[in-house]
Amino acid sequence: MNLRMVLSAAAFAGAAAALVAAQAGTPPRIEKRAAARHPMRYFVSPPEGWTPNRDWPALVVITDAYRKFEETTGAFADARGARPFVIVTPLVLSGGGTAQQHMSDFDYDRAAWDLAEKDGTCAFDAQGLSAVLADVRQQFHTEAKVFITGWEAGGHVVLSEVLNHPERLRAAVVVTPNYQGRCVDNPPARHDSDALALPIRELAGSLDAMAARGPIAGQWTTFENLARSRGFTDLEAISVTGRGHGALASDVFEAIAPMVGR
Repeated sequence: MNLRMVLSAAAFAGAAAALVAAQAGTPPRIEKRAAARHPMRYFVSPPEGWTPNRDWPALVVITDAYRKFEETTGAFADARGARPFVIVTPLVLSGGGTAQQHMSDFDYDRAAWDLAEKDGTCAFDAQGLSAVLADVRQQFHTEAKVFITGWEAGGHVVLSEVLNHPERLRAAVVVTPNYQGRCVDNPPARHDSDALALPIRELAGSLDAMAARGPIAGQWTTFENLARSRGFTDLEAISVTGRGHGALASDVFEAIAPMVGR
């Protein structure tokens, strides 16, 4: 069974303070970029005070099926406050419905769509994410391993990354995720014990009726059962008191805060 826990009042106070600090300052800088070795595009927002003299933690954000890539980057930048995260929002194709039926959601040229048609959207995303992470590592001096989050349909991408490439992740936080086995390598690759100890968290608002009774209900359990059968050990489902449906950006930051210094 999933373990349901409640985030503390102190965590909410910290998130509120960070949001107030962000709103009091200048708007976060957001850039749109293209990966150097792949057509995948992405939005990136470095933290206040960024310099190239250190490595910075990065949070990769996968949107829901509405694919509001820039807006989502801004929302997580606001929730970040003074935290030292580089926020990266890639324009993935496999997060919602068939991407080719929603081309206007993406800023891709014909060559990119041809590549996705030839290789498949799963391969396009896997190779594109590798290229994006290499880019931000070089351009923004991010740490070698990244945090990743996503909600609703973004769960397809996040949870396939967890199962396929845990070695490049520090932690994964999904919020009321979709999971239907999309893009999951089968048979699975072999992963070492450190990768299998990856912290994996599921957040759901206590007021989120969709999480309890909607079509998403039960999909986390399906993923958790598969992940445990493949050797993953650190999975936890967390009920966030007083929250409804959404990305829960501030709560994502609170969930990963204890892992930043590891």
